[in-house]
Formats: sequence, structure tokens, C-alpha cells
Amino acid sequence: MTATTHPGLGSRLREDVAYAREHLLLTALLGSPLLPRVARRGLLTAVGAHVESGPGAGFSLTGDPRNLTIGRGVFCNRGVTVEAVAPVTIGVGTAIGMQVLIMTSHHAIDDRGRWDDTASARPVVIEEHVWLGGRVTVVPGAHIEHDVVVAAGAVVVGRLTAHGVYAGVPARRIRDLPGPDATR
Repeated sequence: MTATTHPGLGSRLREDVAYAREHLLLTALLGSPLLPRVARRGLLTAVGAHVESGPGAGFSLTGDPRNLTIGRGVFCNRGVTVEAVAPVTIGVGTAIGMQVLIMTSHHAIDDRGRWDDTASARPVVIEEHVWLGGRVTVVPGAHIEHDVVVAAGAVVVGRLTAHGVYAGVPARRIRDLPGPDATR
């Protein structure tokens, strides 16, 4: 049976080839520990991402690189995965811990509990001076305001407001942080 005799086989083959190309370039090469951060930044820029900081080793990007914006002074530790089906913005001075996952594709669930097999895209915004602990998961549509700390292992859903520490599944505010007007 060939791709022309089986309906959908040709399109699936094209998807597989595109995925393989994306994986080789944006996971295997981009995430290689042999590639310095400055080269990772250059590679991301070459494929259309808007980056002012190079990610760490093990970085993986799926989706459209043009949807990724990384600000100046961002630190991405090892094994960070970003799915940029929708825009992902990471603000200036943010620190992202090991094995953080940032997702933008969402599958709706109807009233009968069936999920839609066609994904919809929801952007993720991470503002300035955010610290995401190791293995944090940021789900589609999340918005993390500036000066927020998210504890390791938390799942970020919805909006996390500025100047707070968040923890848990889903992440809840557990402590306030001093704002810009606080005296030290």
C-alpha cells in the first residue's frame, strides 16, 4: 500500500517528516550540551524566535519558533520544554528551573466528557522577574504576573498575580512578597 492508495497516509507521512525535522533541529541540536548558550540563541533567532537570552542544555521547542519571545537576562536551566503552538512570552530577568514544561495547546472537553481531537492554541505569558522552580508545569492560557515565585512541582493554571509565592496543584498563593514600595 502506498501513500496514494491509503487516504490520509500521505498527510500523516508529511506530519511525521515535519516532526522529525523539528525534533532534530529544535530538540536534538538546540538542546545539545555541546552547543553553547550563545549558539542556542543564534539558532533560535535563525528559525524566527525573538530571543535575548540563550536557554540551557536540554532545551526543547515544539510548535512555531516565531511564537517564542525570551527577554534579556532570562535563565533557563536544563531540560526546559516549551510548546509554542500559540505565543509564549518570557519576560526580562526570569529564572526557569530544571524540567519546566510550558504548554500552549488545549483540547476542549464537551458536556458529555469527550475531548476534541483538534487542539486549540492558548498563549502563555510569563512577565518579568518570575522564578519557576524545578518541574513546574505551565498550562495553556496561563498568565504569571511580575515578581512571582512558583514552587517546584506546581501546576500553573489561570492568572498568578504579582508579588506572591505560589505552590501546589493547582498553584495557589501561599505568601505575599514585598512590592516595589516596601522598605528594606
